[in-house]
Amino acid sequence: MERESGKEVGEGSSMSPREQRNLKEKERRMRMKHLFDVLSSHVSPTQRLPVPQLIDQATSYMIQLKEKVNYLREKKVTLLGEMGKHSSSPLPRLSIYSRDSTIQMNLTMDLNMKRVMLHQLLRVFEEEGAEVMNANVQKLNDRMIIYTIIAQHHIPTAIFVGKSLEQALTDGFPRKCN
Repeated sequence: MERESGKEVGEGSSMSPREQRNLKEKERRMRMKHLFDVLSSHVSPTQRLPVPQLIDQATSYMIQLKEKVNYLREKKVTLLGEMGKHSSSPLPRLSIYSRDSTIQMNLTMDLNMKRVMLHQLLRVFEEEGAEVMNANVQKLNDRMIIYTIIAQHHIPTAIFVGKSLEQALTDGFPRKCN
């Protein structure tokens, strides 16, 4: 049994009902304070906010996350739908977008095809002088995989990277890695 200010807490306690309620209320407040501290560390880790502001920001953040999840679900359905529409188009499918000094490459492949490793794709970018900023591999379903690479360099590099990737896909990537 615990002791609180010289009195026992628990069954057969000598504390009055009022003291027991007060102690339970104190424990509840301490627990709530701890939970708000945890919430604050996730919502605003750099500054301590008053509870109403904290709850308002947490609510806004949760709404943003829900919207993002819905957007990503819709995007996934759209992509999977496009995969079905274009199922007659040959895979792999390579698309390269260039804007200013940023290059984005998307490569869609059938999982049953000869596997292309992400490091092989990255090597093509590096050989063409592009600096890879982000690389991602995503399995869409049981049949499709998408490689996405975002890199930065001069605008003409996108053309060379695209041609190098197309050639590597048709000729096959060299097996040896640097």
